[in-house]
Amino acid sequence: MKLPKVLEHEPLVDAVFEVRMGGNPQMADLLPGALFSLLAPKPKIQRLPAAEIPQPIRGNDPNLIFTPVIRLDWGEFTISFGDRNFVIACKLPYPKWSNFKEAILKIVEMVDQVGIPGPVERYSIKYVNLIQGPTLADQISKINLTVRVGEVDAKDDHLSVQVHRREGDTLHIISVVTGARGKLANGEIVFGAVVDVDSIRATSFSDFGSFAAKLEPAVETLRQANKLKFFNCLTEETISEMGPKYD
Repeated sequence: MKLPKVLEHEPLVDAVFEVRMGGNPQMADLLPGALFSLLAPKPKIQRLPAAEIPQPIRGNDPNLIFTPVIRLDWGEFTISFGDRNFVIACKLPYPKWSNFKEAILKIVEMVDQVGIPGPVERYSIKYVNLIQGPTLADQISKINLTVRVGEVDAKDDHLSVQVHRREGDTLHIISVVTGARGKLANGEIVFGAVVDVDSIRATSFSDFGSFAAKLEPAVETLRQANKLKFFNCLTEETISEMGPKYD
């Protein structure tokens, strides 16, 4: 499938990159201050609600281990830190993949300079898109999707579908939810179907430096795999409505 380089009418509402580590790297304690001193311009620091929960409790609760406790607001991006992970997210409007990738590699390089201990368990890219449609039937018609349960052929219904697809060392979690409400970068409230593709790649790097050294080509292939999964979720008519531009 030939993928568009850019879309004139961008449906994206969220884009994030995450790294998770094993052991006890204490990332929320070490990284915010270190990156604050390295980043230019200087980011704003925000303490998140999970920071009020003591670290021993967070560390023993599977629902809290990767919950961000500190966030840096830095230009077009935010960088959030949990005890064993950090997340780089794009602000809207989406700054395009080339700028997002540059920020990812820059921040990962800085984290490597700090010298976080422990193995890298996984990294991931997640893109969330809102495919606009005034009715449920319109939304479903825009998705390359057929759902039938018993005698019910879902064509104008509320849907919540999730598929886990493993390909080699990568797990793609594809979610489709109709009847969603969202806000565009210009503040406009729109309705449509959410198409969410979370691409997670397991790793076996024993230290962060080895991971950082090989990230550039790896994150590019992960992004392309994520992008392919997204466009395969759409009909040709839906892609055409977005104003695709190809090389």
